[in-house]
Amino acid sequence: MRILFVCTGNTCRSPMAEAMLKEKTNHEVISAGIMAADGFPASQATVEVLRNKGIRLDHQSRQLNHELIQWADLILTMTAGHRDSIKHQFPEVRERTFTLKEYTIPEYETAWQKLKQAYAKLEEAKVTASPVKQREMAEEITKLEAMVRDTDISDPFGSNVSIYEKTYDELEKHLAILVKKLENIDR
Repeated sequence: MRILFVCTGNTCRSPMAEAMLKEKTNHEVISAGIMAADGFPASQATVEVLRNKGIRLDHQSRQLNHELIQWADLILTMTAGHRDSIKHQFPEVRERTFTLKEYTIPEYETAWQKLKQAYAKLEEAKVTASPVKQREMAEEITKLEAMVRDTDISDPFGSNVSIYEKTYDELEKHLAILVKKLENIDR
């Protein structure tokens, strides 16, 4: 499988995810940025965090383009905004474009379905249910919205190394799940 990671500038999150996944799998992995300028190195903090984990990174940023989109079997973005931008600009890849968290958290799709149902029930409840029941339903919607909204990998750009380490840890968690999913696909 060919996997494309996408972030904004292709100097922090997506090259970090690319390097980390290359250490864990034999799948082809590259990264790009929606707003990237070609040819810039990864941020110094990204390089440092990866080096401290024993991962070598030799990276030059690249801007997302049609050729990269067509190359990828799976496009994993760092934010919902990146995902939505790709789906708008390249509608032919809608079915294979996700945030990394969406793709690795099974509850995400279930939460979306429950949220859609809850919205419909709340509209109906506005006519038929008591104010207490309406409040309970609104609270459930708030919980589901928070779960659905939390699909972004934190952006360490411009921060200190400790923030980059937190981003590394966040990526590590989701990449471990991704590796298991890829192993199941490979069977």
